[in-house]
Amino acid sequence: MAEDGNRPLRVTEPKPVLVFCEGVRVEARDETVRLVAFVDLEMVPGSRTERRIVARIVLPNLTARALIRDLRRALVRGAH
Repeated sequence: MAEDGNRPLRVTEPKPVLVFCEGVRVEARDETVRLVAFVDLEMVPGSRTERRIVARIVLPNLTARALIRDLRRALVRGAH
């Protein structure tokens, strides 16, 4: 129950988010794989680009291997 006792506590699901990235850095540590997705932005026209992180994902090794398998299958079929 909420602190005021009138309303039950609401648990909400996270909103799905579509993230576009231009690259992913992969780090394998212990029993996890970390994916850091980024985009390169040109802050001032003609200047160097700045890399911005748009997502971080940590997966257990088995989940990361399943992701690799599913990506290979999708790419072979030409899925997007």
